Amino acid sequence: MKILFLLTALVLTVVGSARAEELNWWAATAEDVEKAPCKTQSAPSITAMEATLLALPGSGASKTLNGISFKNESPRRLELFSDLHKLDISLRGRPELSFTLSCDKVLCAVKKIYGDTEGVQLLYLLKTFGFNGSHLRTNLASAWRADELNEILQALADYPLHLYPVEYNKRLIHFPRGVRYGFGQDVVANASMEVFDLWNELSAPERQQTFLHELGHTLAYRGKLDTSSEWLRLGGWQENRRTVNGILYRDYVLLDPSKAVSEYGKINPSEDFAESVVAYRFTAPRLKKLHPQKYEFLKKQVFASQEYLSQDQCSSSP
Repeated sequence: MKILFLLTALVLTVVGSARAEELNWWAATAEDVEKAPCKTQSAPSITAMEATLLALPGSGASKTLNGISFKNESPRRLELFSDLHKLDISLRGRPELSFTLSCDKVLCAVKKIYGDTEGVQLLYLLKTFGFNGSHLRTNLASAWRADELNEILQALADYPLHLYPVEYNKRLIHFPRGVRYGFGQDVVANASMEVFDLWNELSAPERQQTFLHELGHTLAYRGKLDTSSEWLRLGGWQENRRTVNGILYRDYVLLDPSKAVSEYGKINPSEDFAESVVAYRFTAPRLKKLHPQKYEFLKKQVFASQEYLSQDQCSSSP
């Protein structure tokens, strides 16, 4: 039996009328992000994050993890510490991380390893959203700064908590500072949840918009929503398949540009999906008016009926 290996070639071809409505490059501008209903205004305080972690149930557990002997600890905090330091695939085969610390409590340990603020932020990030921001357990990563982690925590809170974890213990890193990215210096962030030096040069709303755009890709991957037949239909995309030397390629043609939510979304169905997720959150009335079918798809498939059309919906939950 011949095995076909699947590769997705994200090829842009636009077919349609030149009279299509002029679009912004992004579905949501920095101003849209700032003024959106239910916008999270700040990350939780360190005191609040630490209180959440200390409130985790259970006590009395003793265990040695990564060279540290913990005593009388919550099993859940021990689990979080262990997960935070599990080497990812980029360091497969390396010895496990080992620390020499006098701490016997998890919060003490993460503060010593990452910093008084950053340690609490990283543990809270993993517990609340399922993302692992440790630069020690992966390759090609710099340590996060506290102000950067605050912006990421604020951005993640703009989406409903039921979405998390999208993929538990998924890495979320800052690419090594000052190092050129192999695919070009103009890259701000990517769908692998990596951010680059250029991200730091953006305004705060732009950084959050960019980060949440990339999160949209992660949301799509969970159910392959961005290449589903329904999404292709709603976005005006045509899928073309061809096999070359036993390898199956998929190319996408945009037949109806009027269905795009932004110029960037015209690149391929995946970018169209990520841009539409951002539009649902930050420009919901516009998306519902101009693209009602996309709006309803995202409302059902991603946001579990949570809407952001007005400030009145901020306290509602699915």
